[in-house]
Amino acid sequence: MQKNKSIRKWYFRLNFYLIILLGMGTTLTTTSCKNKQKIAAEQAAAEKKAKIEKATKDLQALLNDTSMSAEERQKRIDAIKAMNIEDATVKDLIAQAEQSVREQRIREEEEKRQKEAEAEANKKSKTIKDFFSEIANASDANAANSSIQNALKLFASPQAPVLIIIAEEGGEKDYDEPTTAEKYLNFIKDQKKMNHKVVSIGTDENGKIKLLELSN
Repeated sequence: MQKNKSIRKWYFRLNFYLIILLGMGTTLTTTSCKNKQKIAAEQAAAEKKAKIEKATKDLQALLNDTSMSAEERQKRIDAIKAMNIEDATVKDLIAQAEQSVREQRIREEEEKRQKEAEAEANKKSKTIKDFFSEIANASDANAANSSIQNALKLFASPQAPVLIIIAEEGGEKDYDEPTTAEKYLNFIKDQKKMNHKVVSIGTDENGKIKLLELSN
């Protein structure tokens, strides 16, 4: 009888210790999970901070960089926007950078337009000279007439004035009797030579020649 009581006491103690050990294991597991979650949260926060700092630095550099084209700057801005950074400073810098790009595009378009206009003016000067030579050296009347029709496409009108300087003194110019583009081109055809130099070309808003000034 005494022996059975001893066994029961031993059995209860064993269960008691097992329960304590299980409780300690659960506590350790829970603590370990919480520590891992805390570390993960800290890492995520650190990564977000680093991302914000890099985006801020890159955007500030884009705002101050005038060497890149508007297209290249916009590509870099788009790459930063694709990161979906939820930060007020970054969003404000993105807005500033995109406004800067829009202004740069306007400047680039204006510069491009000016260069094209200058190139077109130079091209017109060269082309009209080529047509003068082509008409003067045409093999026959039909070839000369064909060149005249092509040359007239450069003018705003076949009646566009052509002025020939015959004298110039003190900035004052004396002109021969005014003629027209069509008459002058036919004059070259009849003379079979071109003895005048192009002095200036006036063009209209469409780039067509509206006034041609020549000299001997």
